[in-house]
Amino acid sequence: MKGRSELADLFMPWAGLTAGVIAAGVTHQFGSEGTFDNCVLISPLLLLLVNLIGIALIAVGAIASWRILREDSETHARKVIAFISVGAAGLFVLAILLPLIASLVIPPCFE
Repeated sequence: MKGRSELADLFMPWAGLTAGVIAAGVTHQFGSEGTFDNCVLISPLLLLLVNLIGIALIAVGAIASWRILREDSETHARKVIAFISVGAAGLFVLAILLPLIASLVIPPCFE
């Protein structure tokens, strides 16, 4: 079995993609449940905080993948995965920002 550092090294190109999927899914679920299903209980501050935590998680994953792109000693396959991962992280940030802006602009319980 591989050591912990070897597994972390194998995961690095995928970090932005994985963190993006998890963060976008959690923030979307939190926002949709709170804003539309139970709009009386959600506050914009809590929604903003959860989305900022999700964006921070995506940024950490994208930075980890970006480090693979910067290394000259990495293989071409790992660089391609890291490139896709960094790009996907950018799209996931956009997927979090647009609903966040909409939830702050549209009044609660909009019918």
